[in-house]
Amino acid sequence: MLFNQIQLDLSASGKSFDAFAKSHPLSRQQTVDISGHFYRPLTTFLWGLTPIVSELTGADLLPSYDYFRIYQKGDICRVHSDRPSCEHSMSLTLVYGDGLPWPLEVGSVPVKGEGPCFDGFGDEPFSAVEMQPGDAVLYRGIDLRHGRTQPNPNQWSAHLFLFWVERGGPFEQHAFDAQRLRSELKRVSNLDT
Repeated sequence: MLFNQIQLDLSASGKSFDAFAKSHPLSRQQTVDISGHFYRPLTTFLWGLTPIVSELTGADLLPSYDYFRIYQKGDICRVHSDRPSCEHSMSLTLVYGDGLPWPLEVGSVPVKGEGPCFDGFGDEPFSAVEMQPGDAVLYRGIDLRHGRTQPNPNQWSAHLFLFWVERGGPFEQHAFDAQRLRSELKRVSNLDT
């Protein structure tokens, strides 16, 4: 339903997904990225999930940011760890173009904060979670490397990524992620030119 709503709203505004395509260091191909900072239903979804994710993590959480992304056939998500605004991360699969599961892989060796991107895990053991539409994986994005190293088997796939920080914790200043908002404002201002 969320994917369909995004499509309807874009169509009503005279835009297509292509208007939001960009190159990204995590991907081999351009991805469609829509920030929750600029699309209220995504922000509403993030805020609505906050009490549930707080209960699941056992922590008092504050929303950081979220975004919608479409990956193309054959693309990967390079293995990486996240920046401080992603203390608690959720990857939610919305829909697959061809209905073929595309697993999320999460490493098992703790890391310290944001790190470089790699095409694989090397010798690090990892778990692969085969996700169906509607499935979500909750993990600590700053502590565990993660990605999708197997090429996307679908013509396209749509995902929602949501992030939180702990109230009173070492990353609390990243709540509501002003850094991401500034970068998104700059990117969106370039769409109209």
